[in-house]
Amino acid sequence: MYDAGSGGVPLNEAHTFGLSVRTQALLLPKDESEVPDAASQATYIIGEGSNILPLGDLPPVLSTRYLRGYQVLRADGPEVEVAAGENWDAWVRFCIAQGWHGLENLAAIPGSVGAAAVQNIGAYGVELAPFLLYVYGWNKRIEAWQRIPAEACKLGYRHSVFQAPEWRDQFVITRVAFRLSRRFAPVLSYPDVARRVHPQRQHDPWHLYETVRAIRTEKLPARGSAGSFFKNPVLSASQLEALLQRVPEVPYYPAGEGYFKVPAAWLIDKAGLKGYQIGDAQVHPRQPLVLVNRGAATPEDLWALARYVQETVQERWGIPLEPEVRVLPALSSQASHS
Repeated sequence: MYDAGSGGVPLNEAHTFGLSVRTQALLLPKDESEVPDAASQATYIIGEGSNILPLGDLPPVLSTRYLRGYQVLRADGPEVEVAAGENWDAWVRFCIAQGWHGLENLAAIPGSVGAAAVQNIGAYGVELAPFLLYVYGWNKRIEAWQRIPAEACKLGYRHSVFQAPEWRDQFVITRVAFRLSRRFAPVLSYPDVARRVHPQRQHDPWHLYETVRAIRTEKLPARGSAGSFFKNPVLSASQLEALLQRVPEVPYYPAGEGYFKVPAAWLIDKAGLKGYQIGDAQVHPRQPLVLVNRGAATPEDLWALARYVQETVQERWGIPLEPEVRVLPALSSQASHS
């Protein structure tokens, strides 16, 4: 069920930054029955490792990547339950093939189904939240299986209750249930997507999927990143007005109830950071929201680069950037604080 040795287990293939770090044990349950025991030994819980930055060698890690399968709960709707370890992009493609719609704009987002629920992933005008029915998994604190309905998951912008301190690494999501639609209704609210979709094919879900996938492929490196490193800042109306007085051309989008979202990529780019490097870590030259391991970056390189981007954007625009990527403290730092 897991691998361990005196020198620990390499983690470079278990997370998308590809850093040369190790873990004391990598626990890989292949069935739900193996989860409680694995969870009792694990400090961190991950999926495919597409949204983490390990800052060095780690204590035991549980990955749900080998939990696979799905079950149709209701054919009308439909309502479908899928194992947390299924690859997200493969799941989106499978849904389209079955005639289950709603997730097309979430094409090519790296990671697993379980992690998608933890992060409430979103892209090009669509979020996971409206499609979520519930999550099911093992609660380490009470040593029991729980089914948690969508409303209790407290989904927000790139956020869920599972990121809160009392839930983080305490609840192993093993299944996620969705309510999808038999009717395809394209969401073309983002200019990048609207420009690229062919007018005569806008009602073809595969065309929308391939369009979104092509856009993401052009912007993101093939390997060595965790996708978007920072969240887009959400500003109040007064904060936005102050920013617009300084930079009238700043783009912004409504974020509900008097709040507005400003693209972090724009703030980073206009601060002159596109392509900036520390060691072998780089702000991606085409998509400044992405930090990249060019091949030999260390955790220290990437963390120093992230901090530098935060400090520069704060100094230039007066806006704090919050990481979307989860930073995992290393064994050495945990020992120093124990």
